[in-house]
Parts: sequence; C-alpha cells; structure tokens
Amino acid sequence: MRPRFALPVALLLLACLVAPVFSGPAPVKVHRKNTEPRAVAIIKHKGPHSGIPAAVKELYAKLEEGGYHICGPLMKVYYNDSSKTPDDELLWDVRIAVPTPGSMLKVEMGELGFGYLESVYVAYTYHTGTYDKVRESYDLLLDWAETTKHEVTGYMTELYWGPEGSENPVIEIWLPVREKAPSERVKR
Repeated sequence: MRPRFALPVALLLLACLVAPVFSGPAPVKVHRKNTEPRAVAIIKHKGPHSGIPAAVKELYAKLEEGGYHICGPLMKVYYNDSSKTPDDELLWDVRIAVPTPGSMLKVEMGELGFGYLESVYVAYTYHTGTYDKVRESYDLLLDWAETTKHEVTGYMTELYWGPEGSENPVIEIWLPVREKAPSERVKR
C-alpha cells in the first residue's frame, strides 16, 4: 500500500525538474478595460524626452506650492512617435490625478493646468523592468491592435506604479482603441 502523499510529492518533484526548462520572463499579456474618469493636473511640453524628469519635479513642486493633493499614479502621455519625430518637435505631457482640481482654463506649454479625463476604452499591458526596454511593450500593444479587430483612437499613456526613477518600475501602458465594425475589418 502506497502512502497518500506519494503522488503529490512526485508531482512536486516533477515540477521542480521541469520549471527551470520553462522559466524566464513571464509572457506579456494584452488586456482591455474602460478607464476611470478623473481630474488631472497637467504640464504640457514640447521637446526631447530627456526633459521629462525635470517636468515631473516641476509638476510635483507646483502641486505642493498650490496646496493640491494627488490621488493616483504619475502619468505620461506621448503625442507623437519619437522614432519618426525630431527631438525638438516631440509633444508630451506629465499628469497626475487630483481630487480637487484648480480652474480648468487653457494653459500654455510648461504651465500647470487642470483637465478632466473621460472614461476611455484601452488595450493595456504592464511593463516591468528597465525603461530602455519599454518600447517592446509598446510594440506588443501596437501589433495586437493591428492583428485584431481594433483601431487605435488616441495616444500612448504610461502610468507609473511605484516611485519615479526606480530601477525596475512597473509601468501600465494604455493604448486607446475601439472595436471595428464588421464592415471595417480587413479580410485575411
């Protein structure tokens, strides 16, 4: 008669032997959701992405100076493709959710402003690791949109779930999309 724990122990040993063969980074998955509407503080910029760290510091400083509280992760929105746009022509902004925004007037580049983000349907994924590899996650989302029945309807947005500048940040990347009607879909 075999002990009752023989099968579980055998399965555990098998898993220990097989796991190293299949180990490696977890596969990146694309998910979809409707984002939550939110009021945000925004600073818009034009120029190289190397200016982002200074813009983030400026955003936090202006919010602190104005007595505003934050209630969400830091967000960065990119309005054009850095591989196709000269550095001095890149448009981007940094933003963060605030529970009580200031006046929602139109502001110039580099000024603190406030806006309201409506709910939007997005494809999203999580990028974990160094920022120099984030392009792979962007490409994954863009490839997904191209090979499914979805059309890109907005700009890439990054949400930072952890401290700014950490070595291996967790970045949630949104790609606004809409599902194409059957008549719009390409036949393969």
